Amino acid sequence: MSKLFWTQKQDIGPSARHSFGMKFDGARSRVVMFGGGQASGLAGDTWEWNGEFWTQTADIGPSARVGSALAYDGNRQRIVLFGGHAGTESLGDTWEWDGAEWTAYFRSTTRTTNESGIIVGR
Repeated sequence: MSKLFWTQKQDIGPSARHSFGMKFDGARSRVVMFGGGQASGLAGDTWEWNGEFWTQTADIGPSARVGSALAYDGNRQRIVLFGGHAGTESLGDTWEWDGAEWTAYFRSTTRTTNESGIIVGR
């Protein structure tokens, strides 16, 4: 059996972080990553990986958070983000990423109490 090896593709990209949201955008053939926790606090940035390079695509959009859930809506060709946590606050908002900008789809005044989850149907 042959051995598999990791190959570093790029050394420039998002800072080290945890509890970020990530999903594959099938229409644009890239991975989208949002937010997460880092040593300096919460992140609210958006990054995309095209298989070769990381690109920071947006700083304007959902507030910084950890634990958000991302799903891909293939019918509408959008990444959908729901919820997460900002410190002790549980978030219940919904945003959509179209590959160029985030749009607030629904901002709930009711906060979630569990870990975030999302399902997008066809």
